[in-house]
Amino acid sequence: MDCLVKIYNNEKLDNLISVLRFKPQKVIFMYDSKETSQASLQALEYTIAEKISGINLEFINIDNQNLDAISQKCKKIIHSNKNCYFDITGSSELSAIGLYLSCAKNFVPIFKIDIENEKLINIYGCNHLIEQFLIPPLTIDTLLLCNGARTNGNLHPTPPQNMFKNIISFCQIVFKNLNTWKDLCLYIQNGIKMNYKNINSLDFNAPKHLKDAKLNLASEAQNMLLDIKNLGFISNLCFDSNVSFKFKDENFKKYLSDFGSWLELYSYITLKKCDLFNDVRLSVKLNWDIEPNSMCDVVNEIDVTFFYGVHPVFVSCKLSEPSTEALQELSMYPNYFGGKYSKCIVITLAHIKNERNNSFKRAKQMGIGVIDGIDIKKGAFIDVLKNFLEIKY
Repeated sequence: MDCLVKIYNNEKLDNLISVLRFKPQKVIFMYDSKETSQASLQALEYTIAEKISGINLEFINIDNQNLDAISQKCKKIIHSNKNCYFDITGSSELSAIGLYLSCAKNFVPIFKIDIENEKLINIYGCNHLIEQFLIPPLTIDTLLLCNGARTNGNLHPTPPQNMFKNIISFCQIVFKNLNTWKDLCLYIQNGIKMNYKNINSLDFNAPKHLKDAKLNLASEAQNMLLDIKNLGFISNLCFDSNVSFKFKDENFKKYLSDFGSWLELYSYITLKKCDLFNDVRLSVKLNWDIEPNSMCDVVNEIDVTFFYGVHPVFVSCKLSEPSTEALQELSMYPNYFGGKYSKCIVITLAHIKNERNNSFKRAKQMGIGVIDGIDIKKGAFIDVLKNFLEIKY
């Protein structure tokens, strides 16, 4: 395909699917300056240029309400570029008519993509594209770039695959003994602070009984530390008047000093092990400025993200019952950059899935899926997720 012509659409994925699938030498976007900002076009240009090196991009301003002008612009494009294909995915009705009339008169192929059902629809001369069409793999980086943002590292480090089994085992221990884990995590946090002169060391050494009685290491917490040692997260564990051990590495030092990280790790690993999902990410930090020399960045963090087909899914993990503010923040991600194809899910250890629970009712009203503590206890995490995403197999 030498040249692909599209009408720009504010639904970002509509602009990208055919470009990423067919990788033409040139793409011409027709846009109406009354409806489209230059910042949006620039973000789209960044995205495509990053995904397809050497591609030629052109942007042509049109009046979406002037059928004759649209047809004339199309005619000029057809005569100036060889081997043109037109994609009307997401186009307004008048724009689609203008493109169709020009293509039919000049025997130029034209198609649209049914993104929800992941198929190409031939309008004229594109039967040969139907069988070879597949939705291209999509990533959170691509989605963010075309919405004027970018990934900026991870708040929690991604665990190595060879530790997945042991991490899941400890997650199950934590979920059954949340209060003990809270006490132990608080103790570890304060023990690390005591060694502030060598804060980057993997060695831990702190009195068993700290000044604050609430921070003392109780017998239940000691037993949990033994579990942690047996799972390989720490070594050289010694109980005396002091407690000493060595963290496996910097990643596990961070996990073991963060109270909420284990539900995120559990969700990430469970999704990663399932072959239905793409680009599963843990604790993604988002930066809302794609200009390299900007002095002002806005950063957000999403606990877990992944793609199911064309659907970006944003996950919020909450050990306790999610607040109204947390649900409201999660529900805004489609407006920011997910678009109409995105989905949102809250995962909580609280038991909230009954019609009298206010958090559950609010989540349903906002279109947010819910996986709660009962689902996790029953091992129904993936089944509940598949039901929410309407996955039939």
